Amino acid sequence: MNRSLKALIAGASLLALGGVAAQAAELSFAGGWPPNSKPTATLEQFAADVKEYSGGEVTVRVFPLSLLSFAEANAGVRDGLADMTGNLTAYFPAEYPNLNMLAEFSELVELEEFSGELSSIAFTGAITEYVMLNCADCQKEVGNQNQVYLGAASTTSYVLQCVVPLNSVADLKGKRIRAAGAYWARWAEAVGAVPVSMSVNETLEGLNQGVVDCTASNTADFVNFGFIDVVDYVYVGLPGAQFNVPFTINKETWNGLSDDAKKAMMRASAELSANMAWVYIQEGREGRERAPSKNIQYVDAPQDMIQMNRDFIAADKDAVASIYKDRFNITSGTEAATAINDLLGKWTELTKNVSGAEELGELYWNEVFSKVDLATYGS
Repeated sequence: MNRSLKALIAGASLLALGGVAAQAAELSFAGGWPPNSKPTATLEQFAADVKEYSGGEVTVRVFPLSLLSFAEANAGVRDGLADMTGNLTAYFPAEYPNLNMLAEFSELVELEEFSGELSSIAFTGAITEYVMLNCADCQKEVGNQNQVYLGAASTTSYVLQCVVPLNSVADLKGKRIRAAGAYWARWAEAVGAVPVSMSVNETLEGLNQGVVDCTASNTADFVNFGFIDVVDYVYVGLPGAQFNVPFTINKETWNGLSDDAKKAMMRASAELSANMAWVYIQEGREGRERAPSKNIQYVDAPQDMIQMNRDFIAADKDAVASIYKDRFNITSGTEAATAINDLLGKWTELTKNVSGAEELGELYWNEVFSKVDLATYGS
């Protein structure tokens, strides 16, 4: 959003206060990314946007890895230790079955009609629209955690980042692969590997000490979490899918804000979703460019491995709804899969010519965030 429009919104917020200076509410944002990473810089930009859009009525202080880790974030925001976070719901399968089921449909981006470098910004739009405007069960489970959903961002697609070489499907047998969630664990088991549950904050040490042979991680975390310093091989094309990171706010904190402050938070959150998704694309590009200087083989996976992966996805995409029905008694899986598939088609078209985060933020605001009924949302 350009600065003149930001100023107009900020001015409107001040007028709504009747010219009376209000004491700013300072919110804490517990970030799980390292302090000097670009995702953390994106959170700092979010803080600046909140202050500007709210005319100073709300400020945000970012705590990168110093308040709560990703593994601690859900309980921390639920219990009021922090006001906001990037909530890695895949770490909490029992608490967020609906959101995690939807996130697993990110495997669809590997299909030919949706694939491409910008698939993550299309999936970000699709899942955010569905959750914010069309998924009562999603809203209920977030509310049950004493939180309110303020959008999300998807990472780039997952690749194998390894300390050992992989030359064929047979080489996957017995390899210990860090799996960030249910999709990647199923994939590892299907190819004969051993899935290892490990938070992203623990993965660098796991690779360095030989606890895992590979991590299934997105191309930006290759840089953000230092994997570039320990791995020797990166294989693109498998296992695929993307990690979706919802942004959540403590429910009492949200409901303690004025309507104008809520609108400012929504506007800033639309930009946060755009900026974070775009940063992952940029970081993925930069990581690949830096790999040769580290003597890292950053290549497309062997063709038999890529074909194996496509075959797995073709079968798995039809199994997700059944898996979540059996494990969590979710009966809307088939309907949700159809909705996400349709929305992914819509958002693939909407985002195909997007050239930057500012343009993307406007798109998310116009198509999703501006349509939220602030009078009832999160109450």
